[in-house]
Amino acid sequence: AVHYDGVEAGPAAGDDAAGSAALLETLRALRARKEPLAHDVIALFTDGEEAGLLGAAAFVREHPWAKDVAFVLNFEARGTSGRSYMFETGPGNRDAASLLRSARDVTAGSTFTTVYRTLPNDTDLSEFAVLGVPALNFAFADGVERYHTSRDDLAHLNPGSVQHHGLQMLALTKKIADGALPRPRTGDAVFFDLPALGLVVYPVGFALPLALVALV
Repeated sequence: AVHYDGVEAGPAAGDDAAGSAALLETLRALRARKEPLAHDVIALFTDGEEAGLLGAAAFVREHPWAKDVAFVLNFEARGTSGRSYMFETGPGNRDAASLLRSARDVTAGSTFTTVYRTLPNDTDLSEFAVLGVPALNFAFADGVERYHTSRDDLAHLNPGSVQHHGLQMLALTKKIADGALPRPRTGDAVFFDLPALGLVVYPVGFALPLALVALV
């Protein structure tokens, strides 16, 4: 899911034309596949996100397709450059975090997702939470001083950030839509990315024993 509306202060190139462009390109790539995916993909472009998540709320509460949603990917921005960071999940995120490995070039950390749950910030994913399905939320946030200003424009938008959005969006969509649905229910995980190893994911119950081993 992405939103195509913006604030009156600026052109909204990062927030969220970048996500909209990545979703359009992902749809093009999926349609070019010779083999169809095992499951349907719902491409949701919402309106009224900046006014109070209105489009997402309408979809969740009124659209007949909402009951068929098995996994949510949401793409946002709080700036105009930087890596597309996976910063929020739904509860019981170990399975969802494990799926991130299919995107390979990932930046994510369970510490940040835990902190984000305590913040008053909202994106469309706040409305999708009503569905109770696994979810991953992505955003780039460098150049935050341009967020919701007249400088959130094409001249300041980093093409590499849009590309990183798209790489993860396409890889995860293919992985999820070609796999078994619904996804298995799991507990939360500890996860973080390392340069040589990629994304490391393990159950949160392993955190204390591993910390004790490291201390010893």
